[in-house]
Amino acid sequence: MSQNNIPWFSMNTPVKGMLSTLRVRSDQKIPWYWVKCRDEQFGIAIQIPLQDAQYIHLNHNYYRLNILKIRGENDDCYLCIVIGSSELSKVFYHLCLDLISSCEVSITYIDTINIVKNRVLAWQRLFEKENKLLTPQECMGLIAELQFLKEHWISKVSRTGVYGWKGPLGKSQDFIDEKCELSVEIKTRAFDSNIINISSRQQLNSPHSLYLIVYPCAMNTEQNGITLNEFIKEVRQLISPQEYAIFDERLLNVGYIQNENYDSFYFNLGKPKSYVITEQFPKLTDINIPIGIGRVKYDIDLDSVSEHLCPIEKLHIKGC
Repeated sequence: MSQNNIPWFSMNTPVKGMLSTLRVRSDQKIPWYWVKCRDEQFGIAIQIPLQDAQYIHLNHNYYRLNILKIRGENDDCYLCIVIGSSELSKVFYHLCLDLISSCEVSITYIDTINIVKNRVLAWQRLFEKENKLLTPQECMGLIAELQFLKEHWISKVSRTGVYGWKGPLGKSQDFIDEKCELSVEIKTRAFDSNIINISSRQQLNSPHSLYLIVYPCAMNTEQNGITLNEFIKEVRQLISPQEYAIFDERLLNVGYIQNENYDSFYFNLGKPKSYVITEQFPKLTDINIPIGIGRVKYDIDLDSVSEHLCPIEKLHIKGC
């Protein structure tokens, strides 16, 4: 993406007043603006009535982000989210587009402000990580989770939709439906290997019915497969607009934002295998780990647990 496509570079720094504004679209119920400040900070803003602005309270102190409330000329107020780092302009532009899209279903200013609050916190965590790209292994793990979300969880297993995708929140399993008492852990393996890695003692332990879904996965630099950006776009088109905000926040939680560098790598997923995790399944738990041992990581050879295989359709029956 060139700078010509990013609106802030074509906007003038205000000579009078605090803010230059450019309407994002004319058909929005709650108007969004690209903004540029007198001190060269840039970002987005929503226009809200002045009488409502006094009831909006946001933390103004964020790493690389600033939250400003600037009074307009017609008894209105601009709530601005701005940055001053030009090297982050491409990243920030995509973040802003996602936020605007997530707020499309908002009916009131309060709905929009609540989404903005959550999104700014996620942006803060992302900027603290210095916007590092996901590793190829992390990309494969994310694609596998999204594949299960798309093909099974949303359409056949759980009514929780995107809200049931808990892995990005640091939960022990990737998908959890408390009402159905169902948990699902997603893993990837190489096409020529049956070894998977378990990263904690909690990962294969749950008070619910627990299933392990394993996708064979490979990456290549040839145009054979699908890129991470393409896959995320596909999934986003399948979910309801009401879930855009939570979906985008989950992606931010795992460290993903759209980046053209992800278009250089293609991924292939094979048919998954499903395992039911019972007490007989080989795993390390709080019960069988001696006191004094802290974090644990271990491998499982899937060839040795074939008796625990089950049809993935069993989850469709278990779901509610």
